[in-house]
Amino acid sequence: MGSASSRILQSSQQRERSGRVSLDSATADHPPSPPINSGSTHPQNTDLTASRYPTSSFLVERSTREHSTADHQHALLLDLVHFPEYIPDQPSPSPHFPEVYPAADAMANGPSFNNKYSVSIDFGAAYSGASYAMSRSREVPILAWPGTSRSFSKIPTCLVYDSLGHIRAWGFEAKDMSLKKGWVLCEWFKLWLDPSSVPRTDMASRFLQPPKNVVALVADYLSCIWTHTKNQILREHGPCSLTHAEVYLTIPSSWDLHASSLLREAAIKAGLVVQDSDSEDIYWEERLHIIPETEASVIRSVFSPAFKSQWEGLTICDAGGATVDLATYNVLRASGAPEIVEAAPRSGSCSGSLFLDLHFRQLVQERLAAHPKLDYKGAEDDTKLFRFRCLHDEILMIPPLGLDHGGIIIPGDVLRREVFDPVVEQGRSSIAHTCRLQKVRLDVLLLVGGFSANEYLFQRITIATRHFLSNNSDPSIVSVIRPADGDMAPCRGGVRFDVGSPISSIIQPQNVFRRVALPTELEDRTMRPAYITSVAGRSFCEYRVEYIVRGGTSVMKGSRNELRVRKLCSSRYDRTLDIVLYTSNVKESKRYFDEEEGEELCCCRIDLETYPSFLEQVEASPFGNFYVDFVLGFEIDTAGEIIIACLP
Repeated sequence: MGSASSRILQSSQQRERSGRVSLDSATADHPPSPPINSGSTHPQNTDLTASRYPTSSFLVERSTREHSTADHQHALLLDLVHFPEYIPDQPSPSPHFPEVYPAADAMANGPSFNNKYSVSIDFGAAYSGASYAMSRSREVPILAWPGTSRSFSKIPTCLVYDSLGHIRAWGFEAKDMSLKKGWVLCEWFKLWLDPSSVPRTDMASRFLQPPKNVVALVADYLSCIWTHTKNQILREHGPCSLTHAEVYLTIPSSWDLHASSLLREAAIKAGLVVQDSDSEDIYWEERLHIIPETEASVIRSVFSPAFKSQWEGLTICDAGGATVDLATYNVLRASGAPEIVEAAPRSGSCSGSLFLDLHFRQLVQERLAAHPKLDYKGAEDDTKLFRFRCLHDEILMIPPLGLDHGGIIIPGDVLRREVFDPVVEQGRSSIAHTCRLQKVRLDVLLLVGGFSANEYLFQRITIATRHFLSNNSDPSIVSVIRPADGDMAPCRGGVRFDVGSPISSIIQPQNVFRRVALPTELEDRTMRPAYITSVAGRSFCEYRVEYIVRGGTSVMKGSRNELRVRKLCSSRYDRTLDIVLYTSNVKESKRYFDEEEGEELCCCRIDLETYPSFLEQVEASPFGNFYVDFVLGFEIDTAGEIIIACLP
């Protein structure tokens, strides 16, 4: 079964009658869908994980970490090198991880416990973290990581590959490693799961080059952090089986369904969920949950002792490495236990802390452009480390460069103007825009994520929130709070989903629709005469749009939209039907497919061979040309993923 954003959940009645529904794998070797004027009635599937970006270059940065602090000081290597063509489509051999206990999968037949594990991984662009919990116990963050003896809540999101494409190091060890010839340090690859999160600027095009295969990179990294997390659980709790653990993987709230699809594909390749040897474990992929970071954060915050019961309206501002995402919720307490309702569409901007690094690199590069050239002799100096020192009296003090005795000096106002303001102001503007559109009372804005620790960002967001909140009669009562463990809020909140999410409804982020042929109307003959065709003596207009769910609408969790489907079968062998789903961000309803500017999401292939109504029609019409009617149920999951079920 494939791992696209649309997932199959068959009812027990459907399994009893052996109806087969399959979702084509996102990695299947299918050509893209033909253009709508091709005349094809069954579009092919889109290879969601195919390399859409032909370039094979990737930014490499040498980094060193000061062990006495959590800060990272970057040594600049501004050249782009070619990303190796050998990065495999399958996860690469991982570095050695010493097992404290036998592997969890090998313990399936060993001692068993009633406790069920849930594991949450906050996969970030710059740093990632993990937490776990047993049944209803308190969540436990992973604080011990390879490459350091100190406790850290997160580990760098980076990998080092050797010349054969094998992983040599990850996390802190990758940051500290001196690269040998042919070895490559890979960072920031998460951004390319959603290319729209990469700004189309000259700076981004210089420093952020797309990798050859982002799914393989993400799978390799997730495999490393998952293996380490399992080892930590085994070290703390002894022999146990994690085969049936529920795994929660966070994703930026502003990312679309295609990014969620690619992340799910990478997670399954990485082995975050595996099928048990038990033949009944046919829904093993359902143990992997893709959840928005803001939803995980709001659950962590609402159930925190510091959250005040009188707060009803809150906005989560998740400031991470890649994005600053915003989501607004209402907290209802009528029945005692809090119920959380998403109150406004999610929004976000590409203004995470990563872009501070990029602006700083650009600033330093410009400052050092006039620096004296180093004495590079040739190939024999390739392994040397050159230090930027000024040894001549006439260049010891160069105000335009900011060089002072071999060190670079940058005035605070320059640092603010050229590094911080371009990033912070973008996030501030996004929050101000959200505050203007608020239609609900806002009591508190919670600032979470790794970037939330920045004091300047906190000050600017506080000012923006209180100044632009127009719907509140007294903006001064709005609290802007930065929780102590805000950087771990998405990770620790993700574990709580296993207990039962109190979020009862969400705002669907995108339109989900399909292309259909409907009976011809007068408007069709005027607007799209080329789309009109005749089938079995009836006139139809092809390429009409049928919406499954509209973007911006409130959707109750667990609710199911029914879609009635009819297929004209030419013979008993014409028994397959492709239901192709598309997504778009167009706000107005469109009548025709060519007006929607949608992207193909997935193709659900339905085999009607053993479907009861199909067999009845085959017997009644042995010479073909008969209709088969059935119903599909579509349920919108937390991250906008779609669960498809064949209904009896």
